[in-house]
Amino acid sequence: MKKTKRFRELILVALGFMLIFVMLLIERIGILYEGTAPEIAILPDDNITNDKKAGNSTKCLVLWEEENATSAKALGIYDQILTDMRVSHDNVNVSENEQDLNKLISRYDNVVIAMSNLESFGRDIIKLTGWVGDGGRLLFGIPPFRSTNFDFISDKLGIISASYDYARVDDFVSDKGYMLGAQRTYKIIDGYESSLSAVLDDETTVYAHTDEKNVPLVWARDYQKGKFVVCNFGYTEKAYRGIFASAYTLLDDVFIYPVINASTFYIDDFPSPVPAGNGEYVKRDYNMGIADFYSRVWWPDMLNLGREHNIKYTGLIIETYQDTTEGELKPNESTSNYYYYGNMLLNQGGELGFHGYNHQPLCLPDFIYNQELGYNTWADYETMHSSVKELIRFSTSIFPNQNMSVYVPPSDVLSDAGRNMLGVDFPQIKCIASIYLEGPDEYVQEFEVADDGIVETPRIVSGGILDDYMRITAFAELNLHFVSSHFMHPDDLLDEDRGADLGWAVLKENLDDYMGWIDESAVNIRHLTGAGMAGAVQRYVNLTPNYKIEEGNISLTSKGIIDTAYYLIRANDGELGDAYGGELIKLNDSLYLLKAQSAKVTIIRSK
Repeated sequence: MKKTKRFRELILVALGFMLIFVMLLIERIGILYEGTAPEIAILPDDNITNDKKAGNSTKCLVLWEEENATSAKALGIYDQILTDMRVSHDNVNVSENEQDLNKLISRYDNVVIAMSNLESFGRDIIKLTGWVGDGGRLLFGIPPFRSTNFDFISDKLGIISASYDYARVDDFVSDKGYMLGAQRTYKIIDGYESSLSAVLDDETTVYAHTDEKNVPLVWARDYQKGKFVVCNFGYTEKAYRGIFASAYTLLDDVFIYPVINASTFYIDDFPSPVPAGNGEYVKRDYNMGIADFYSRVWWPDMLNLGREHNIKYTGLIIETYQDTTEGELKPNESTSNYYYYGNMLLNQGGELGFHGYNHQPLCLPDFIYNQELGYNTWADYETMHSSVKELIRFSTSIFPNQNMSVYVPPSDVLSDAGRNMLGVDFPQIKCIASIYLEGPDEYVQEFEVADDGIVETPRIVSGGILDDYMRITAFAELNLHFVSSHFMHPDDLLDEDRGADLGWAVLKENLDDYMGWIDESAVNIRHLTGAGMAGAVQRYVNLTPNYKIEEGNISLTSKGIIDTAYYLIRANDGELGDAYGGELIKLNDSLYLLKAQSAKVTIIRSK
C-alpha cells in the first residue's frame, strides 16, 4: 500500500510539473492566441469621401517669390501644413502679381510671407502693415533679412535693434506652455547662420528661442487691431514642419486643426530567419551567439519595454533572406521561430504585417538605384508578383487568425511598378508604411489615402541611436499631426551604422528614453498597431472642420466625421472650459486635445 501511495504521489508531482511546463509553453509560444481586430478598424474605400478638404473658418494668403530657392522651399512647407491643418489658402507669386495688394489681401483673414526679401514689396509694405493695423494677422514665415523695408516696419514687429548678419542657430527651445515636448532642448545638426539677430521690446511674447536665449526664434506682437507673428527659424525642411505649423497657430485668438492622434512602433524583419553564428558586439557584451541573444536578451527586453510604455508592436514578416529574384521561389519550411516570436508579439496586443518574401525591394530591371544598396531587381513582373503571393501564403499559413493588412517595403524602397501592383493585385494590403523624410531611393510618403484606396502611413524615426535630427523630427511631428511613428530591426545590433558598437544596453536605454519622452510629452496619445494607425489616418483625411466664435463660445462642426475625430486647439486668448459633444483635455498652458464624438461640438470659452 505504501508503495502504491508513493507511486500515486510521484504521478501527481509529475503531472504537476507537466502542467506547469505546458502552461509555460502556452505562454511562451502563444498557442492560445486568437485573432483580434485592430483598435481602430480600417474602413472600406467608399467611406472616405473627402481628401483633406479645407474648412471655411479661416482664409489665408501665402506670398512667395518663385525665383528665390529659399522662398520656394518655404512655400512647399506652408502649402503642405496648411493643407493638413485644413486652412483654405491661396499661393501668390509676388513677382508675377498684377493685382492691387490692398484688394488682394482684403479677401483674407491671415497672410503668410514666405520670403526673406521684403524689398520685393516696394511701397506695398505700407499696405501690408496698414492691413494688420486694421485687424489683419500676418506671419513672417521665414526669417527676414535686414533691408530698407525691414527697417521701416521693424518697430511694429517689436524689434528694437537687428544685425545685418544672420545669427547661428544650433538648437531649438520651446516655451513650456507653447509646444508639446517642450521639456527638452532640441539640437540641430550642421547648424549655420540662419536667423535674424534681433533684440525685442517688452511688448513682444517670445515662444521659442535658442538654448542661451540669445536668438528669439518665434515671437508675437499685437499691433493696433491686428497681430504680427515672426517665425525666425530658417531651416525650411520637411523634418521641421511642426515648428512652422505651431507658429501659424499663434495668429488667431483660437485655432483648431485636425490631428491623427496615434503612436506606433514597427519591428522590420520580424519574425524572420534568425542569423546563425556570432555578432561581434553581441559576443563582446554577452558572450552569446545571435540566436541566443535574440531569444534570451533582446526580445525579453523589448517585451518589457512594450509593457512599461504601453507599446503595441507591429512585426513585419520576411520569409527568407535568399536573394533569388528569378525562377522558382522556394518556400521556407523552417517556421519554429515565426511561431515563437510571432505569437508572443500577438499575445502582447501587437500585430503582424508583410515585409517581403526576401529583402529585395519590389523593383523591376528598369528601376535605377541612386545609391548602392546591394539589392537585385526582379527578373520580371510575374516573379515579383509571385514573391508577394508566396509571402502572403506563408504568413497566413502560420498565423491563420491574424488579419494582416500592413506592408512595409524592404529598406523603404518601392518602385512605381511595385506600388501599382500592390494596389491592383493584392486587396488584402490596405496600408503601406514606408518613410516620411526624403531619401534618394526611398518611397517617401505623406499621411494620406491614395487614389487606389491604400492608406499611406509613413514612419518618422528609426533605430536605437535616436540622434539629434531624429529627436527634433519626432518633436516637430508630434506638434503637427500629434503622431509618433518609429521602427527598428533586430539586426540593428549587428550593424555599426545602426549603433551596434554602442551595445544593446545603450540602445535599449535610448529607446526607453524615447518612449518615456512620448509618455511625458503626449500623455493622451493613442498607442496603436500599424492597422490602427491606418484607420486613424483614414478618419483624419476625411475630416473637414468649420468653427466660429459666438458670444464667447466656440461652435465646431466636423464634416466627414465617421465615429470620433481628434483636434488640437490653440487658445491664445483666455482658456477653454467644458465641451458639449466631445471630451476636452488640456495639454499645456495653451494647447488642448479635443475628442469630438459628434458632428457638432460646443466649447465654452472663458477669460
